[in-house]
Amino acid sequence: MKKRYVFFLPFFLLLISVMSAQNPGPDGQLKEDQLKLIPQPKEVRLHEGGFRVSSTTKILVEFGHQDEDRIAAETLAEEIEDEAGIKIAIDGAKATSERAESKGNAEAIVLARLQDRGVREFLESKGLKADSIGDQGYLLFADHSHLIVAANTGQGLFYGVQTLRQLLRREGKDLVCPAVAVRDWPSMEWRGVQDDISRGPVPTDDFMKRQIRTLAAYKVNLFALYMEHIFDFASQPLVAPKEAALTPEEIRNLVQYAKDFHVTILPEQQTFGHLHHMLKYEIYADVAERPHGHVLTPTKESSYQIIRGMYADLVPLFPGPFLHIGGDETFELGQGQTAARAAEVGLGRVYLEHLQKVSDILQPYHKQLMFWGDIALKYPQLLGMLPKEMIAVPWDYDAKPSFESIIKPYRDAGLRVVVAPGASTWNQIWPDLDVAYVNIRNFVRDGQKLGAMGMLNTTWNDDGEALYGMAWPALVFGAAAGWQAGESSVDEFKNAYDWAFYRNSDTTFRDTLEGLDRAHQALANVKVDTETDDLFWVDPFTAEGAKLMQKLLPAAAEMRLGAEHALESLYRDHGKARANEDTLADMTLGAWRWDALGMKIQFTQEINKFYWDAFQNQTDPGRVGNDFEEITSINARLEDLRDSTTRLREMYREAWLRQYRAYWLDNVLVRYDNLAREFQAKIVAVRQAHRQYDSTKMLTAPQELGFYLQP
Repeated sequence: MKKRYVFFLPFFLLLISVMSAQNPGPDGQLKEDQLKLIPQPKEVRLHEGGFRVSSTTKILVEFGHQDEDRIAAETLAEEIEDEAGIKIAIDGAKATSERAESKGNAEAIVLARLQDRGVREFLESKGLKADSIGDQGYLLFADHSHLIVAANTGQGLFYGVQTLRQLLRREGKDLVCPAVAVRDWPSMEWRGVQDDISRGPVPTDDFMKRQIRTLAAYKVNLFALYMEHIFDFASQPLVAPKEAALTPEEIRNLVQYAKDFHVTILPEQQTFGHLHHMLKYEIYADVAERPHGHVLTPTKESSYQIIRGMYADLVPLFPGPFLHIGGDETFELGQGQTAARAAEVGLGRVYLEHLQKVSDILQPYHKQLMFWGDIALKYPQLLGMLPKEMIAVPWDYDAKPSFESIIKPYRDAGLRVVVAPGASTWNQIWPDLDVAYVNIRNFVRDGQKLGAMGMLNTTWNDDGEALYGMAWPALVFGAAAGWQAGESSVDEFKNAYDWAFYRNSDTTFRDTLEGLDRAHQALANVKVDTETDDLFWVDPFTAEGAKLMQKLLPAAAEMRLGAEHALESLYRDHGKARANEDTLADMTLGAWRWDALGMKIQFTQEINKFYWDAFQNQTDPGRVGNDFEEITSINARLEDLRDSTTRLREMYREAWLRQYRAYWLDNVLVRYDNLAREFQAKIVAVRQAHRQYDSTKMLTAPQELGFYLQP
């Protein structure tokens, strides 16, 4: 006879629709608007009471699955210790149903497989059907004497445990899981995040593991490494910078680490465009579409020999089912060696023939090939040329109401699709989250509607400055959108983010993020859409720079107020982050950079005003002296601009080294150095003008000093 779980006390089921916040009511019972989970489960029933986790509680894992379920159990044990200081034992059980009953149930958190008939029948008796949840779904049940997570596979069990981690909350010295019945499964099979590791920042091994752990906690199962020249190819030894390149051994270790968290590593190796860091070398001149350009010409057999060699080096390291061959933004195609062929058969055919050839080359590896969907989309009538096994990855990063027009042509051609929204981190002081949320929400919604097999949320490092730690809100929202069905609610995500990411029970960090977003809103109001990194580096003492600062002036106060209120909160309330506290440092850096930009905008106007006042009142030495004191002195505006820049340089350096290898860092720090030198040079020039005035009672013309803004 099969053993079953036994309830020692009956309970009354109270069905409640579940949404939102995290503080228990006065009686310790959650209210219907108090449950915050990211992603939100498909089906949740909330009951009275809950399961108390204390120092005598154990986590039980079936003997037959201890290796596979070890990480799930350990993440749960770590959560319990971090939240309540309780060190909980992880134990094995020959049969989880027998062990739970013999232990009196209330002492055990049971991690089980639905193949265990006793577990399955018990959960079914509580209204939790095991059908249709698939390999990644799970069931979770809790009352005062039982806490069970069960799934068909280790992956599903892991995801159920991640939901359980978010359900636990402090009550006295213990943790309590509210009495719930959860039935959950993903809406998209593949939920991915891409990290661009080829435009400057190359993550350390430890940080890549941190990325994988954190993303897996929100049920991401695909982690893509975008590569142009950063793998240490044995077949092409000149391409990668040896001081930063990923080695085969590093990749093997990373792949195994990710496997433990049920994450597949996807290699994205460009095979067409974006290959300048290869083609800039003279030995590749013959295979460049244009000399020292960006596109590998498809006219030479030697191009395909290079591709064969590169993938022979890469593919054995990545056991996952996919390869991403790139293929985006091949703007030079048809302008060099392929000009004659393009004129003969058309540019679209040249492009798609290349994808065909790469597919043929990689056929022996039995991988499913992804390619970026921007170029092929221009030739919908030719999409039938592509092998049906290929997977299109259409991308777009704007906050558009619909993305069906860039998904549907591929689906109509019989191709599978993975949609690729973006985190809006690139070229920005701080991500434009309002754009990112709408882009991700609508793109993933439309992907689900049209049968996309997955989503790949992207980060890019176009100017080499972006810090990954600033992308977490957009990446976690993407994870939620890929798991949840249909159009995910941005407001519900924001309401849950404090708890789900920081284990904070109020809205402190939501408010902080909204303070940082105020700068983007202020810039939109003055109709300036230039990347904010570029604004940060503008020299305000040129005619063009001064004009731009003047246009930005109406946005400066709002920019600074949002940043400074965020900083006050970050310094005062950082202790509220009981998880992921280290990400607050990048938030702090972003806020200080916003404030420095706003200061530069305001001080440019004020410095110009004071110098022009002095110039127009040269017969009044006292007034001239006072004006100069406002511009440059022990405590004055030019010194403030210089000091904020040198301070930010050090903050940025520390932030970089927390995440990335030292490679490329100097290429960003030199920008801080140059801007600081510009401010210091202006200090010297203005002081020289003051000394000249003391001698001659005549001032240098404002424009000669770079003061173009006449009041």
